[in-house]
Amino acid sequence: MSDLLALLSILFLPSLLTIIIIYALIKRVPIYDAFIEGARDGLKTCLEIIPFILGIFLAIEALTSSGAMDFIEKLASPLFELLHIPKELISLIALRPVSGSGSLAIIQNIMQRSGPDSFVGRAASVMAGSCETVFYVLALYFGVTSVKKMRHAFSAGLIGYIAGVFASVYLCMIL
Repeated sequence: MSDLLALLSILFLPSLLTIIIIYALIKRVPIYDAFIEGARDGLKTCLEIIPFILGIFLAIEALTSSGAMDFIEKLASPLFELLHIPKELISLIALRPVSGSGSLAIIQNIMQRSGPDSFVGRAASVMAGSCETVFYVLALYFGVTSVKKMRHAFSAGLIGYIAGVFASVYLCMIL
């Protein structure tokens, strides 16, 4: 089975590109011109996104280097104990909605301290795979599209995130 999956992963991208090129030829699309236009639009999008990403990374660095993250962990510890959520996950739970890459550094620390097969390691892994970076997504997408009214996007994203946190911890407890 693993040999089949390895073969499929090797063939996937060349097959996809071949299908796209054949489809473009059938539809008589100028392939090179379409590629250049798409690359140009992609670079414009990257330039529009950079300030938002930079702002998020600066905020994360300020939180961690100032000691605010440690203060948040100490402050939230009693509540998390009451909810039967390990205190080792507090910094991950606080940072995950802001930054996926920043939370990966925390997950790496959790794995080194507790191990990947520990309850905390499994819960952190499930959380990383199932919980969205709410603030990052909202800042990025709403900032780039210049949408001013988020309406229910923030509350729905936060409710989904909280549900994901509880589900990842309690499912790891059950399983």
